[in-house]
Amino acid sequence: MSLFMKIFPLHLILVSTLLLSAAQSASAITREAAIEYALEHSEAVKMALESAHAIRGEADQATAFTLPQANMEAGYLEMGDNVPDSPFPIPGYPEREISAQIGLNQLLYAGGRIKKSWKLKDRLYEQADLTAESGARDVKGAVRSRFNGVLYQKASVAILFDRVEQRLTELEDARDLREVGMVTSLDVRQANLNLNLARDELSAAQAAHQDRLIAFNLSMGRSVQEELWAPDGSLQDIPDLSGLIERLQAAMGEADLLDIGLARKEAQTTGLQYEIAEGERFPSLMLVSSAKSSGEEVDGMDESWALGLQLQWNAFDGGLIRSRMATRRAQHRRAQANLTRAQKEIDGQIESIIVNIRSLENRIRLQQEAVALSKENYEDARGHYRAGTITLTRMGEFNLNYAEARFNLLRIYFLLWEKITDAAAILEPAA
Repeated sequence: MSLFMKIFPLHLILVSTLLLSAAQSASAITREAAIEYALEHSEAVKMALESAHAIRGEADQATAFTLPQANMEAGYLEMGDNVPDSPFPIPGYPEREISAQIGLNQLLYAGGRIKKSWKLKDRLYEQADLTAESGARDVKGAVRSRFNGVLYQKASVAILFDRVEQRLTELEDARDLREVGMVTSLDVRQANLNLNLARDELSAAQAAHQDRLIAFNLSMGRSVQEELWAPDGSLQDIPDLSGLIERLQAAMGEADLLDIGLARKEAQTTGLQYEIAEGERFPSLMLVSSAKSSGEEVDGMDESWALGLQLQWNAFDGGLIRSRMATRRAQHRRAQANLTRAQKEIDGQIESIIVNIRSLENRIRLQQEAVALSKENYEDARGHYRAGTITLTRMGEFNLNYAEARFNLLRIYFLLWEKITDAAAILEPAA
C-alpha cells in the first residue's frame, strides 16, 4: 500500500470537517429573530407599506370633491396700441389693469355621493392597513420557508458527511481483507469508487446548502456582502401540533382571518364605488361665492362680489354614467364572488393542512423505526463483510438503505414544517 493511500483517508476527513465547520460558522439566528429582522429591513415590507400609502392617497382623493374649494387669481396688465396720439385724450381709457379674484365653493348635495365617499375613504384606509399586513405576512412566510430550507440542506450535508465516513471505513475494510487474501483488488477499487461518489454528493450538497443560506439572508433583507446568518435549530424541533390543529379547526368559517378581511374590504369598496357612480345620475347643488377687485391703480380698485347657489345636472352625457355604473357593478359582483371563493378555499386549505399534519406525524414514527432498523442492518452487514460471508456489493445495498431511510425521514420533517408554515400564514389575523 502506498504512502499516499495510507494518508488519503485522514486528509479527506480533515477537508470534509473543515467544509462542514465553515458551513456552520455563520452567526446563528432563531426563527423568531429572523422574522423580526426581516420585518424591519426587508425591501418587500417597505414596498408593501408604500402600496398602503398609495391606497390611502386614493382614499383622500375620493373625498376631495366634498371639501370646500378655493380658487385665487391675480393679474397685472399694461395696455397700449399703435394709434397716433390725439390732441383730444379719450377720458377713461385705461393704460393698465390690476386685478385680484377669489372664489369659494362648497358642494351641498350630490345624490348621496358625499356621505358614501367618506365611507369609501374609511374602507380604503382599512384596506391599506390590511395590505401592509398582507405584505408583512408574505415576508414572514418567505423567511420561514427559507429557514426550513437551510435546515433541510444542513441536515442533508450531515447525512452525506456520515456516508463519506462510512465509505472510508469500507475502503479500509476492503484493504485489510485484501492484505489477508480474503478479497481481491476489485473490492478495493469498488470501495474507492463508492467513496468518490459519496464525496461528490457531499460537495454538491454543500454547494446547495450555501445557495439556500444566501436565499435565506436575502429573504431577511440582508446583503450577501455581509456575514451570512444561519438558522439555529433543527427540523426535528416540532412545536405543539395538537394545539396548532385546534387553532386551525377553530378558524374554519371565521371571518377575521387576513385573507378573508382583504376580500371583504374589496367587496365593500367596490360596492361603495358602484353606489357613488349611481349617484352621478342626480343633480348636484353647490354654494358658490366670489369677490373681485380691479382697476388701474392699487389705491383706486373697483370691488365686486357674488354669493348664491348653483344647480348642475348632466342631463345627457352620451351614456358615460351608465357605462361607468355597469363597470362598477361588475367589479362589485366579482369581488363578492371572490369573497365567497376565498372563504371556501381557506376552509379547504385548513382541512388539507390538518389531514397532512396528522399523516406526517404517523409517517415520522414509522420512518424513525425504519432508520433504526436500517442502521442496525448496516452495522451487521459490515461485520458479515469483514467475516467474508457477504460481498462488498451486498453491504453497499445496506449502506444505501440506511441513507435512504435517513433522507426519507428528513423529507418528512421538511414537509411537516412546510405545512406548519402554511398554517401560520392562514391563521394570520386581520386587524
